[in-house]
Parts: sequence; C-alpha cells; structure tokens
Amino acid sequence: MAFKLKTFAAVGALIGSLALVGCGQDEKDPNHIKVGVIVGAEQQVAEVAQKVAKEKYGLDVELVTFNDYVLPNEALSKGDIDANAFQHKPYLDQQIKDRGYKLVGVR
Repeated sequence: MAFKLKTFAAVGALIGSLALVGCGQDEKDPNHIKVGVIVGAEQQVAEVAQKVAKEKYGLDVELVTFNDYVLPNEALSKGDIDANAFQHKPYLDQQIKDRGYKLVGVR
C-alpha cells in the first residue's frame, strides 16, 4: 500500500511539473515536452505520468532516458530536453554549485 501511495504521489508531482514546464515553452507545439528520466523504476513511473498527461491534459511527453545521473542535468542545461525528473533538491543544489548550471527545481 505504501508503494502505491508513493507511486501515485510521484506521478502527480511529475504531471504537475510537466504542466508547468509546458507553459513556458516557445516552440511550435507548446504541448510537446521532452523529459529526461533515469532508466529503471523512475522510467516506469514516468511512463505512467506520460499516459496520464496525454489523456487528462493533452500533453505530448517525450521521455529521454539516461543511464548516468549526471547526464540529465547536462542535457537540460544545454537545452536538449525541457525538464528532467530524477533527483532530490540536495542533489540538484550540489550539481548547480559544482557545475554552474542555471537550473531551478519545480515543486
């Protein structure tokens, strides 16, 4: 039961983050969002969120998978993806400090 609740909360948070990211895009299709995720359990949660985002909000979420925890922030910083969903705030803060990224977390 606790796993289902955590999964549901993670899906809800991801969908909320995706909706906010989609609002700020300047591309031709504001409903298309490229999101970086880590292969494995996080990818599985993101796939559920991807389906819900499409069905409930009309968002076309393209998942970009990574095998290394450093690469999603690097790709986001370069503009290769629109968002990522894999890290907690202390990790993001440390990456910003260490690598000089101009990234912000979405709650």
